[in-house]
Amino acid sequence: MRAYSRSRATLCTSLIAAYLSLLLMGSSYNLFAQTLTLQAGPPAPDLQCPISQPPARPKTTPPPLEELYAIPDDALLRELIKTLPPSAAHTQNALNLFSKLPKTRPLNIGLWGDSHAAANFFAEELIKSVNVSKDKVLPLFIPPTLARGGVRLPLRKQCQGQGWKYDLAYVGGQEGLRFSRGMARLNSTINNSYQWIDFRTQGQQPNLRGVDILYAASAMPTTLGITIDQLPEQLVDLKLNERGAIQIQAQGGLFSTLKLRLVTGSVSLEGFVPAYAEAARLYFDTLAIPGATMRSWKLIDPEYFKALGNQTPYDVVLLQYGTNEGNQKPFDPIRYENDLTASLQNLRRIYPNTVCVLLGPTDRGTLIARSSKSQSHASTQTDHAQGAITAPMIVKELLAYSRIHEQLSRIQQTVGSKHDCGFWDWQRAMGGPGGSYAWLKQSPPLMARDLIHLTVAGYQASARLFSQEMRLAEAFK
Repeated sequence: MRAYSRSRATLCTSLIAAYLSLLLMGSSYNLFAQTLTLQAGPPAPDLQCPISQPPARPKTTPPPLEELYAIPDDALLRELIKTLPPSAAHTQNALNLFSKLPKTRPLNIGLWGDSHAAANFFAEELIKSVNVSKDKVLPLFIPPTLARGGVRLPLRKQCQGQGWKYDLAYVGGQEGLRFSRGMARLNSTINNSYQWIDFRTQGQQPNLRGVDILYAASAMPTTLGITIDQLPEQLVDLKLNERGAIQIQAQGGLFSTLKLRLVTGSVSLEGFVPAYAEAARLYFDTLAIPGATMRSWKLIDPEYFKALGNQTPYDVVLLQYGTNEGNQKPFDPIRYENDLTASLQNLRRIYPNTVCVLLGPTDRGTLIARSSKSQSHASTQTDHAQGAITAPMIVKELLAYSRIHEQLSRIQQTVGSKHDCGFWDWQRAMGGPGGSYAWLKQSPPLMARDLIHLTVAGYQASARLFSQEMRLAEAFK
């Protein structure tokens, strides 16, 4: 049997006026804060998830791309690119923006976006490019998507049990959605659903003196079980119909791991706010979600966003979107421009003075499958003996997404400038339209085989280009 306690000596459920004055930030939303103060124990061992991971699949060498797909040669690409209109977009150097950033304290940077940012390879290389040691960079906020596929965060480990479901801002159908800065909620009504987090990064000792668990209002009486390190589990009752925070504080030492369990009721987690014993040189949050679009910012309620867990505003907001918008058929540039305008208006309601930079979409290609079906259906479309693409229909497909992404970039630059946001042309940094094919042919490849995502090396190369072109290092001198 596990040890449980409901010690009212250590559980304070009174409202904390000083804390709420930060949380409210002018909002009319009702908020409830309670503290759980525990005596720190010995350092926790590495977190071990209770469910074993499936066995690793044996590694196999994929067949050469040329055997599966028709890939355009360089000469054909040059001819195709000549058919495109001249690009009107260009990277806007953000030196003047970054030069305004404070140099007397650590900077706070938030990165929102889709799968390109969610994997965190871009952010890690960006940090490396400004010569900040990895162990001197910490997150201010851990989003509830920490266990979602395609998301990598600077945590040693996390374990998530069954029973959880996501609400995601970008799939909403109307405006005024109540989401915090993670743009997501993690929900469960299943008893014993659990979420475990080891906040240490590789090589770090315990550095937490506290952590806030942020949750949305529940219409059901709800009890959570909370464990830090190896101490006995504490039971915490959430106030009915109130959005709030459980502030966990350690006395007499530090802690590393948090285990949260739904005992009964219904819980919607909005994120975690760590409190560190030692300050970092840079605070960097990756808040991207695979599949997300910029429309998330249009749909959210700014006052709800600001009301909880947003006590420290960001100095820099990086917004990396466009790939999923470009995948919508048919792509409507007017609608996209309207959505982007509304999104940036909401952004400025939340962060009126923050340095803002839009990262345009990458280049994207199209692979024409060499399937037996396609060969028998239209054997004249591709000269398979020579490996050359000759049919006009296929030629048009090869740069279809490149054309759309070039439109997206021009719109982002234009609309962004109206809201005091800089712009970085990621597609141009890859060589412009058709650059995805050239990156695929690099050794090692910089483009993934799907011609949508980049490889780890591709994201790292992109981050270095961004840092160099935008002169980001100037902010850290």
